[in-house]
Amino acid sequence: MLFMPRFFKQFLFALLFLVIFGGGGFWIYKVTRPEMTCFDKIQNQNEEGIDCGEVCGNVCLSALKSIEVRNSYLFTIDQGFASMVDYDALFKVSNPNTQFGSAWINYELTVFDDQNQVLLQKPGRFYILPGQTKYIYESSLQTKQPAGRVELKTSPANWEKLTGVFSEDVKFVAKSKDYLVNDRPGVYSRVNGTLFNASDFDVDRVEVVAVLFKEGQPMGAGRTTLTTFPAKSDRFFEITWINPIETPDRVEIEANTNVFQNSNFLRKYGTPEKFQQPL
Repeated sequence: MLFMPRFFKQFLFALLFLVIFGGGGFWIYKVTRPEMTCFDKIQNQNEEGIDCGEVCGNVCLSALKSIEVRNSYLFTIDQGFASMVDYDALFKVSNPNTQFGSAWINYELTVFDDQNQVLLQKPGRFYILPGQTKYIYESSLQTKQPAGRVELKTSPANWEKLTGVFSEDVKFVAKSKDYLVNDRPGVYSRVNGTLFNASDFDVDRVEVVAVLFKEGQPMGAGRTTLTTFPAKSDRFFEITWINPIETPDRVEIEANTNVFQNSNFLRKYGTPEKFQQPL
């Protein structure tokens, strides 16, 4: 008869002990623990990564997608001395991330023969804007044997979010582009054109790529660089080819500048000072 009440009394004391000490321990933890923030280098508060995700109002870089190499082209330029063959390569790459770009992406270009044996490897780098699709052009790729194809492999990008000069604010428009067969010694043909700097910025360096198309397929490409390009102005450009090329039915002009480099922006339109915009 006395066993049951004593058991319940012991049970109640144990339960009370757990409630008091458990609650006290939880109170101490709540008081002494550091506050969860988006800068504590800990993945907490429903973050999708360390200090990133929707709760922090940003994007986890690890969730960003890699650069896509959409197309690869190899153009035979010349049969040179000592049985060397000269090639140009053209790649079309795309950045699927609409908010993040990169000031530099390292890549390795590899030229293969018809048996998939490596003939040549060459490193390089390029920049790309958020959501941009652009051409990567490489010239003077010399091999001792005929090549069959070319491949581009990119390294992980150093992604940056543009918060200063946005890509849509820096535009260059090709006002004219004419393909001409040239009688100049050492030059077979050329593309002459006029480029308009539609932005409000004087730019130090602009890369211009011309791609020649025949029946929808690229059959040649070339590149030139324009320096000190004032805002709201026109600049003439010329790109030449030494090898015979069938007359194209379309010429595509692509012009880009590296908006991630502050030094590339000389000044804003109407102001004399050196333009500096934090990124």
